[in-house]
Amino acid sequence: MKRSNMFFVALWLGLSVMAQNVRMPALIDSIHNLSMPVKVLGYGGGNGKTWSGFNKTDRMENGSVRDRYSNTVRYFSANNGDVSGMNIEHIWANSWWGHVQNFAYKDLFNLYPSDATANQRKSNNPIGIVTASDAYDNGVVKVGKGTDPANGTTQTVWEPADEWKGDFARTYFYMASVYSNFGNFEVPAGNTADGGKGLGLWTTAEGLRTVDPDSRLVMREGVYRLMLEWSKDDPVDQIEKDRADQIEMIQGNRNPYVDFPELADYVWGEKSGQDFDIGRIKGKRNPDIHIEPDPDPSETVKFSVSPLSMVFTAVPGRPSSAVKTTVYMQNVNPAQCTVQTEYPYQVSLDGETWTDELTTANATQGFYVRFAGAEAVGAYEGEIVCNASGADSKVLTAVCNVSVVPFWENFEIGSKSSYAAGDVDANAATWNMSNAMYASDVEKDHPRDGKCVRMKGYVASGGNITTPAHIMMVSDKENGVGDLSFWASSYGTDTGVKIKVTYSLDGGQTWLNVAESVSLTTGDMVMYRYTLNQKGKVRIKIESLNTGSKRACIDDIQMTDYDGGTSVSDINAYGTEDAVHAWDLSGRKITVSSKGIKIRNGSKVVSK
Repeated sequence: MKRSNMFFVALWLGLSVMAQNVRMPALIDSIHNLSMPVKVLGYGGGNGKTWSGFNKTDRMENGSVRDRYSNTVRYFSANNGDVSGMNIEHIWANSWWGHVQNFAYKDLFNLYPSDATANQRKSNNPIGIVTASDAYDNGVVKVGKGTDPANGTTQTVWEPADEWKGDFARTYFYMASVYSNFGNFEVPAGNTADGGKGLGLWTTAEGLRTVDPDSRLVMREGVYRLMLEWSKDDPVDQIEKDRADQIEMIQGNRNPYVDFPELADYVWGEKSGQDFDIGRIKGKRNPDIHIEPDPDPSETVKFSVSPLSMVFTAVPGRPSSAVKTTVYMQNVNPAQCTVQTEYPYQVSLDGETWTDELTTANATQGFYVRFAGAEAVGAYEGEIVCNASGADSKVLTAVCNVSVVPFWENFEIGSKSSYAAGDVDANAATWNMSNAMYASDVEKDHPRDGKCVRMKGYVASGGNITTPAHIMMVSDKENGVGDLSFWASSYGTDTGVKIKVTYSLDGGQTWLNVAESVSLTTGDMVMYRYTLNQKGKVRIKIESLNTGSKRACIDDIQMTDYDGGTSVSDINAYGTEDAVHAWDLSGRKITVSSKGIKIRNGSKVVSK
């Protein structure tokens, strides 16, 4: 009996030594260390890229794509190419960390093939329960008003089908654990492909609605409690297990919340503060799978130049505005970029001295590009070739539209991928965009060329606008304005979209009406034209008159120079005798009873 007791004591001690018990907050760090991908596929379509991975992880027996966002049946294309009508969907939106192409951006556990329309309708709204009438419901995905799980307010949220809620919840657990260190990283200026590191995960307003940068739990309480509920209501099934097995063969890692669904309770649930044996996570790995990691990113030569394409506008005989490039180098020796181009394009290090060839002085020095000028109206194409030692050449393409229109903003230069307020250096001016972003959906945004601006409604609280919705020049157009025109339409099937157009003559301190309310049509863009006839320096602002998700799309803003004529051009000088139109001398409409100098039916009247 004594020997038997000693045997069990020894056995217990041995098992205790083998067990690797860890509790929060160290548990989430252990999961991060044990579950990071060894490598990830390239992003996009083609062999060795995302769609080749989907061909293994989400291929059904009949060759169709398993789509968790719609009931539409589509089939994988040849050569692992993109599937028409589908997107690569990030469960944790890539905009949350600024679209940096890090491991999280390309991690198959975070990516699913998605119906393109459903993906666009859900946008970057938070996940939640739709409680009001649905703005969108295709039988699988709902988008509409509901309770934002992060703060309890009523917001637009998206809700997956019940059969996939657990899958998405366990993806949330995975992302919050495996990339829990993202808030500690910073990205060098201009670096958009930084290997396994990345921009801080919680850097955008959209991301902050889900993640909490000040908490070791990473997710906000309302979010993780909803995910815990969904994970229990929709337990792991064979589809999810098979997908995890396939991803392990590609990336060399597993989602521990698929292997051990109860693990989430030890991090966010009732068992938080209790020990979990992380040896179980290690033991789940398939010993027969060996993934060769990519070369050490710290030793890899990297060379990038952005943007790779430029669209300029100019008037005959004058150069265009300049565009500044961003150059990024890593392990390039010497850390120099040689740049060559041919007339009529020129390059410059300082934006003042122009030439057809230059060499940058260090790894982060960019350069400027401009169209040097041409007398004839037309489109002028060109290339700018950039070389760095040990790296492939980068070829920048450029086209300039030479037109008699001195100001032509087509939004083909610059970038802005979120609605958060910020300034954008576009091709004709610098614009402040609030609740507005660059967009390029041909069917819904209707850009005139490659890109346009999409603007949603403003945000108001207590009768006051807390977040305006506008695109507003923060640089001046010289030589005044004769005619103003732009193209606009509603986004997609949005209806009742209205905008307001104003201008400023004092650097944006005061704004005068051009059009108080413009109702936009749906479908292709329509041109709107107004005569301002204003001298001096002019700025234009286009703002939304709507709240919420009613969106306007704006493109090709053009202004001619002031060449004389009255500045009150919208006055109806030929109205009927009983029609009265009263304006002040700045062109603002006023009430007839106001005192001062007015123009009534084309005649000056003094009211005392």
